[in-house]
Amino acid sequence: MDQNGSQVPPFEPEEYARVEAAANIVGKTPEDFVRDAALTAADDPFLKALSRTRDRVPQLAEVFATQGTPTADSGAASWPDPAPLGSRDLHDARHGHAA
Repeated sequence: MDQNGSQVPPFEPEEYARVEAAANIVGKTPEDFVRDAALTAADDPFLKALSRTRDRVPQLAEVFATQGTPTADSGAASWPDPAPLGSRDLHDARHGHAA
């Protein structure tokens, strides 16, 4: 197998034992388990979105700067601030109960 870049630093003994145990559970070698985990993490949608943030933040800042602030005439002031929801509120809403 070709090497691409530097190797990852070695695991501490207790860390390697955890990786080895997890790899055994899914029927992989520790090396395959770590490789698959790294490739899965690299494809994470959150990380992909985060990597594009550097370009998008200035664009959004420009859009928000041109929007102005809401006024009482725009209707934004007619909505009350939402109250924080607790787990009971979420349970009631999910099961069709009135809050």
